[in-house]
Amino acid sequence: MPSLQPAPRRALVIKLGHIGDVLVATPVITALKQAWPELAVDMLVNQGTEAMVAHNPLINKVLVLKRDHVSRLAELSWQAGFLAALRANHYDLSLELAEGDRGAFLSWISGARIRVGFRPKKPRLRGRAYHHLAPRWDDQHHMVQSFLRQVGLLGITPSDTALKFEPGAEARAQAQNLLAQARIGQGAYALVHPTSRWMFKSWTPAGNAGLIQHLTGQGLKVVLTSGPDPKEMALVERIRALLPAGAVALDLAGKLDLYVLGGLIASARLFCGVDSAPMHMAVALGAPVLTMFGPSGEVMWGPWQSESEVLAGDCPEHPCGRDGCDGTKVSRCLEEMPLERVTAAVDRLLQRTA
Repeated sequence: MPSLQPAPRRALVIKLGHIGDVLVATPVITALKQAWPELAVDMLVNQGTEAMVAHNPLINKVLVLKRDHVSRLAELSWQAGFLAALRANHYDLSLELAEGDRGAFLSWISGARIRVGFRPKKPRLRGRAYHHLAPRWDDQHHMVQSFLRQVGLLGITPSDTALKFEPGAEARAQAQNLLAQARIGQGAYALVHPTSRWMFKSWTPAGNAGLIQHLTGQGLKVVLTSGPDPKEMALVERIRALLPAGAVALDLAGKLDLYVLGGLIASARLFCGVDSAPMHMAVALGAPVLTMFGPSGEVMWGPWQSESEVLAGDCPEHPCGRDGCDGTKVSRCLEEMPLERVTAAVDRLLQRTA
């Protein structure tokens, strides 16, 4: 175990990934605060993912790696100032959770007294940025467990490994206002989020339409959401076209930020979706989760410590990790997922969480 005497006062956790990746890393923050309650933990994330940790009360400061700049000169100027400020924070401890060159450089430039990263799959220069290397992730463990391997190197055995996400009081109030306007009571609706930014993870329009009609048949209102990307909106349009009028009680597809989406998920009776960031948000907010996995692996990325039903595609190569079959960007394992299998999972989950 690395020497952490005196006890660290400031720590930097670096997670440069997508939205869901950042949320799945939050048990690391909890573990550090459990070990050292007075520790000030900063978290460094990519621009566009900060919503996952912006209201986390255990985080001292969220640092955002800005990617959008008006010019190359402006970018260089911002980077120089950012790196200088990072160094000036005088971190005692740094954990880098993404195994990337950029994260390794930022950990090294921070000058932290103890720097922890993942052991590279192959010998690489970036491994020399760290003092201690944890075993990298594998497909037999959840990513939360893999992230916590770094915490384990510090001699910490976490007692609370739940995902933590707080949308904030303002977003919760906005969500309740939207529900009130649509005359939908708390816990009386299912939130259906059928899309992912990676469309090969999505189920069929017909399947989603059938699921929505089944949910209404079970006495639940349906709140429909998605991201604003044109490909996501196109899938939602195809779902709408297959539904009778009034099947969706509140259609907010493409209209929400992550905070208000979180506020809506928080009081849902059920979350239905695919392998995506909103699925992890539902886990963190305590909503029962129905989710479908195609090419990606539910062992690594499934609902963590959640009341859930997880449906995986019936393919002998699952999880293949490919972006669709044969270069089509369409996953046959999801295309062939029968509606009856999904509705049976819905019924089991509703009964179990009644």
